[in-house]
Amino acid sequence: MQDATHNRGFFSEHLKDIVVLIALALVVYILVEQSVRVYLFGGDAFSYAKMSSIRSTGGSGNLQPSGIDGLVYELRPGLDTVFKLVPFTTNSRGLRDKEYSLKKPEGTFRVALVGGSFTMGAGVKIEDTFHSRLEERLNEEPGGLKYEFINFGVAGYTMKNKLSVLGHKVLEYGPDLVLFILDGSQFADLKTRTFTPRVEKLSFFTSYSYKLLKKIKILPGRNKSALEFVRLHLRRIFLLDNALFKIAQFSEENSIPVSIVVLDHDYQHNKLGKKIEKEVSKKGNLFFSNTLPFFRHENFVDYCIYKVDMHPNAEANRIFAEVIYRDLKNQSLLGKPDPKFTENE
Repeated sequence: MQDATHNRGFFSEHLKDIVVLIALALVVYILVEQSVRVYLFGGDAFSYAKMSSIRSTGGSGNLQPSGIDGLVYELRPGLDTVFKLVPFTTNSRGLRDKEYSLKKPEGTFRVALVGGSFTMGAGVKIEDTFHSRLEERLNEEPGGLKYEFINFGVAGYTMKNKLSVLGHKVLEYGPDLVLFILDGSQFADLKTRTFTPRVEKLSFFTSYSYKLLKKIKILPGRNKSALEFVRLHLRRIFLLDNALFKIAQFSEENSIPVSIVVLDHDYQHNKLGKKIEKEVSKKGNLFFSNTLPFFRHENFVDYCIYKVDMHPNAEANRIFAEVIYRDLKNQSLLGKPDPKFTENE
């Protein structure tokens, strides 16, 4: 009884000191946290709206269920928001791109891009994405031909989702060329997924100092995680073979050339890139492009949107555009538009 009375007396006597210590610790934490945010995000660290935009696509509110078989979900049309710190808009048909007419204008060469988050351009301004850079560069070249690169990329799309886009969305735009982009774990997902909308906690209240410490701890072991990524995909390479058969069939039936593009900035995945190239070479009517070799001597983190998110940044997208431009030119894939798809048909 005496001990309990003594303890109450101690806390009563030192309550003010305890409160001051707690308040001081909180102030120190806030200062450290804000310093980390400024280090990671610059001036955006002071914006509630921008910091709250750092979410996964699934928790962003940017998705809606899709009625197309095998697609599960798609981007909502008419978005005008911020996602991963940058403006994020979609057109009337739910593409993260400009508005394009279904009928192809006369004298226009159309390229359809099918892919996941790297193709969608997560965390990159639309004008800095590789497909926008390609479109702009080609339209600046002499020759009178107009180019349109139409982006069907959606974050999280697996191989099954991409094949569904190819079969149900791409053809109505009358493309002259398709870039089928491998930009994630698209043929390692064996599950049949359903769309479940979720709301993540506001990332403004996320502890980025903890996230950064966690990343620093993980980075030394990144070689191991990259090795596991490659091993998993190589074990399931049969899924790619089946997909390539369907893509080659699509190309032949519709007389549209298709280039399989390995779009990646992590050179530790290079063994997988070489294996994919070997598989593509077995299909006589498919073309191939691979961005990985350029990043052989580069620091991976320098090409990420920020140090706690490994999506490729604007500079990585610039390199993607250079590599794909070179390969499309070398393979003579940027020729005349197919007249059967133009508005004057």
